[in-house]
Amino acid sequence: MPVLSVSHGWVKAWGTIQADLHYRLAVCDSPLTYTGRAEGWLYAHIDTGLPHKQVGDEVQEGDTIGYLVAWPVDSSFDHCHFARISDTGATWQRFPNPTWWFVQNPLNIIQPNTDLEPPVFENARPEQRFAFCRNNRNNQYLSPDSLVGDVDIIARVYDKTGFSTGSTIWDRLAPYQLEYMIRRSDGLVVVPWTLSVQFSNILIGNLVNVVYKDDNTCNSRGDYSRREYYFILTNTDGDSIIEAGDTTGKWATGSIGDGEYWVLVRAGDVVGNYTLDSMLVKTRNGVNLDELPAPVSARGFDISPTIGTSERRVNFTLVSPRAVTLRLIDPTGRTAGVIFHHRLSPGSYSIPIRLDHPGVYIFELLTDRYRDQQKLIFIE
Repeated sequence: MPVLSVSHGWVKAWGTIQADLHYRLAVCDSPLTYTGRAEGWLYAHIDTGLPHKQVGDEVQEGDTIGYLVAWPVDSSFDHCHFARISDTGATWQRFPNPTWWFVQNPLNIIQPNTDLEPPVFENARPEQRFAFCRNNRNNQYLSPDSLVGDVDIIARVYDKTGFSTGSTIWDRLAPYQLEYMIRRSDGLVVVPWTLSVQFSNILIGNLVNVVYKDDNTCNSRGDYSRREYYFILTNTDGDSIIEAGDTTGKWATGSIGDGEYWVLVRAGDVVGNYTLDSMLVKTRNGVNLDELPAPVSARGFDISPTIGTSERRVNFTLVSPRAVTLRLIDPTGRTAGVIFHHRLSPGSYSIPIRLDHPGVYIFELLTDRYRDQQKLIFIE
């Protein structure tokens, strides 16, 4: 079966990562004279015994660049691994250990995109929508009715693109983005919507376990016969860059007081389909909410000035380490904007606020178990 080029480009790679069955060819958007990072297309499982393009060849859209190798296990399984990649250099001949990055799933580029299917949540454990494990530990799972200490929250989610491969297993893809929020049963938000993972940046091999849980209980797999993705939602510092330090993220249940909490998780794909799921859990650290010291000192929160057109500042004193969120609420009760969201050390803070539109607002300071509000009037 012939393999056709999907675009104009130059062949920068021809080689194998393993054996004759695994030869691959990369067609770059940029010529060999360009040595910076560039994107291109990867075509894998090309037959070495049949005509194929060579490194340095220029190809046009629709050109035959090679032929699929016959798959020895199953003659009906002849297939091409096709991906959007990027790399550096005049050629990308670093075999058997290529250095290219996988930057995009081609199914998301096909036009018109008919993906109307949102991501799908599955139970992470029997009769549990999410799983709760001791922070950075394997096989040490907690009952959702008795969460204690520092906890990792784990969700099992997959996405479908709207284009079927013909296999219900291969159609299961990782979602583009995951976020989570935690709120008390009385409605108080203890963790605002926080980005867990977004596949808009590079996931280097040694960071896979930052994103995916892989132990005997939540066993992530992405091979031919099984695709199950368990995401560690709390391994994040709130940005889209996946890095080793994200494992310091956790849900510190001991700092919020015992009670019932809703864990909400939102999964989205690249075209804007979203699914929201939730689970009610209980924390049992033996500390009532009213026994914990107030994180913000009395009379330690004010805004100056509260009326006017000039820049104003919010001032507060934090007496213990906390994640602090500052947000504006419009007269309808909707969030007009999140001004600030960071974890802070104890101390006094004065943070500038700028408003774009005149009006009457409620300004809110929120930590995991403290909320205070003040009226703010902006005159143009």
